[in-house]
Amino acid sequence: MNFKQEKRFNLFSRLTLVFSLLVILAGSLVKATGAGMGCPDWPKCYGYWVPPLEEEQVQWQAGKTFEKGQIIIHDNKLLVAQENYQPSAVFDESQWEQYKKHDYAIYKPEHTIIEYINRLSGAVLGIMAMLMLYFSIPFRKEKPVVFWGSVFTFILICIEGYLGALVVSSNLKPYKISIHLHAAFLILIVVTYTQSKVLQPVYVEQGKFKPIKKMLLLSILLLIGQLVLGSFVRQSFDDLRLSGELREQWVGLSGWIFLTHRTFSLLYAAVVGAAIYFLYEAKIKHKAVQAILILIIANILTGVVMGYFEIPQVMQPTHLVLASLLLTSSCVLYFALKEESTSI
Repeated sequence: MNFKQEKRFNLFSRLTLVFSLLVILAGSLVKATGAGMGCPDWPKCYGYWVPPLEEEQVQWQAGKTFEKGQIIIHDNKLLVAQENYQPSAVFDESQWEQYKKHDYAIYKPEHTIIEYINRLSGAVLGIMAMLMLYFSIPFRKEKPVVFWGSVFTFILICIEGYLGALVVSSNLKPYKISIHLHAAFLILIVVTYTQSKVLQPVYVEQGKFKPIKKMLLLSILLLIGQLVLGSFVRQSFDDLRLSGELREQWVGLSGWIFLTHRTFSLLYAAVVGAAIYFLYEAKIKHKAVQAILILIIANILTGVVMGYFEIPQVMQPTHLVLASLLLTSSCVLYFALKEESTSI
């Protein structure tokens, strides 16, 4: 395998990883701002490829030409144009069909822009994954794990797009949002693993290798558990919001889910602390070590702020993005470590 082939693959695997994180960031901003239904259909937005930025674009107007599939809001209902036509001065209901997947009929241009950015970042992620797959083809014989890991990444991203469509069509059902998020975490793990098979490994002395690897693996498993628990906490907050409960009551009313998530964070922090101690003892010089230390402190702080200051809106996406970066950094480090050979 020549240097240019490895360089190209590394570039697009990194870009796939970066855009995976950007999609999580965009999705968390959508959730925090309540913009999830900014585009009521998928993959288009009100039937447009370029989203409508003015309310007039989603309203019926005499003399305006409508194309088949375009959506308007009329009498608090979403209506879909059945054919291409130019309406007369009187609204003709026979030319329209009510949108069947949900009944959300509120247009807010700021929500449309935020949701469209989320979808656009997902589309770019798909392109990066395709390029990652294309540049993995030369590896299929010498390093088949790189090729098949790229194939799996592309399949997962396609599934993630489909899950996004299901979230919209369900009018943001909390459990579907959680599944959508879990798939994003899986993509991060698969991409970091696939990329590690091309990057230069970090060698660790034999006597210190197994304790470090075991501790890191335990920390990653605990972090995944925390991410899943965190999604259930968010789901409980969504349910409380929909039921009309005030934000300052969410922590108390979420019960054991929030308490379990908070308690296990202490266990996770202790395990990560031990892992970092072993890494420094082994004199492992990797940017991910410093990143893990900084990210876990920042993540704990955002969790404390949410727990004691009534879940500030900006803290939820911040907490999620920091946790995603922490998972990425932990996986990058874990997959990079390799036991040093004693053979002469």
